[in-house]
Amino acid sequence: MSPTDPTMGEDDFHELLSYFRAPGEVVVFHEPINPRGANFQQCLIAAQQAGYDDVVDELQQMQDSHQCWVEYALEQLNAVQQVATRFDGLEVHSWPDDDLVRSTSGQLRSKLKAIQQAVSPESFSDRAPDTLPKQSELARDGESVEYLI
Repeated sequence: MSPTDPTMGEDDFHELLSYFRAPGEVVVFHEPINPRGANFQQCLIAAQQAGYDDVVDELQQMQDSHQCWVEYALEQLNAVQQVATRFDGLEVHSWPDDDLVRSTSGQLRSKLKAIQQAVSPESFSDRAPDTLPKQSELARDGESVEYLI
């Protein structure tokens, strides 16, 4: 489920996770779009060609403002983790970009590093299931991540 675009919200995430869960998937990988990545320009061009002006505007804002991207990425990581709790037995393995982690401090940086270090729960892991670090939302349901920024 990567990358997610900046116009996506909880309803969109719920719909996507429903599609993944329907065939029995138990782990979904998620990463917010990164304006430094090569696929960012591809997404921008595809959105322009498809006439998704709202997506184009949001992507350009993120490209122009690092802080805008940081806020978007944190909100998306948190929202996807929160929505995933509505699905019994489904885990979202999120990936916060290194630049996102470096752009934060304190408790938020610690949480993001823990998310990065969490082992994906697939059965091929050589760690015992009860010792695996878990991923979770950055803020509780209904809370904004802004207080952590």
